[in-house]
Amino acid sequence: MFQKMTKPQYPPRQWAVYGDAGAGKSHFASQMRGPALVIDSDGRFTEQIDNATGDIYQLSEHHTDNTDADRIATLLRSNLPGSGVRTIVVDSLTAILRPIINAALSDIDHERVKNKVGAFRSKAMTMSLLQDSITGSGCDVLWIWHTHESRDQNGKLVQRASIPQTELVRLRRSLNVILKLEVDQNTDQRSVLVEWARNGKSGMRMIDEAGGWRDMPEMIEAAIYAAGVTDGDKAPTSFGSPADAIAWGFEQGVFRDAIHAERSYEKCKREHNPKSAAQMWTAWIAKVQSYKDASEMADDDGPEITKQPSTPTPELVTA
Repeated sequence: MFQKMTKPQYPPRQWAVYGDAGAGKSHFASQMRGPALVIDSDGRFTEQIDNATGDIYQLSEHHTDNTDADRIATLLRSNLPGSGVRTIVVDSLTAILRPIINAALSDIDHERVKNKVGAFRSKAMTMSLLQDSITGSGCDVLWIWHTHESRDQNGKLVQRASIPQTELVRLRRSLNVILKLEVDQNTDQRSVLVEWARNGKSGMRMIDEAGGWRDMPEMIEAAIYAAGVTDGDKAPTSFGSPADAIAWGFEQGVFRDAIHAERSYEKCKREHNPKSAAQMWTAWIAKVQSYKDASEMADDDGPEITKQPSTPTPELVTA
């Protein structure tokens, strides 16, 4: 018989965490609810076994199984039911996607492919397969990706994700919280920023006062879902990054796909030539809201790329 659905204290932890090397991403993952199953594509999670709050299971003893989306999906489908696993950790998404991206770029550079669109098809399929198999497991999930510092066109030092912006937009449909880990260079004090929460409070920064991120997932939940706090349903006034802005736009239902939303964002940027992030957010929110108010789909793709009706559009990979 069907059972009556009841509201849990907190939503399932469909979380993502990112940060620079040394920020403690894997250590944070070890504090998630156990038993935890680790897709150890970075090949270093054994360093965290002694820190874990519960048992740690490995997807496979063969490293290549942890980096191939099809093998990951197959092993989850075969072995996850009845295992008792409560959390799946993907450590990291970077190590799964980067080889595919680099191979596509190499094929394009060496003119081994005529269709640049098709060169990136494998990446899009990999992301889709991972999301469907991991999010569909019913477990808590923690996705990890890396960041690095680079300079923008004006020579300013900026932090960039190690995976393409479009994939971050696609991933957000499977998330309800995005966390950024940071380390104070002067004090070595670690902190976590709740960069985005789908249905709760965001923008808080929490200090790892206990060390080793002990009890931090529980403290984050309590802060996000405190009684009476519901930022998630409010119209935004700012975003943490362009990817965050594009993802929000995509979720409003006025773009065909993540690539369409990204192109529209770039067109909006060219048209308004904003002098600050605040100006860009204002222009972008107004643009998306105009489509929502008119109850119509966006019709601007941008002039740069010729549309291919049967295949996805290639992306600019800046990482």
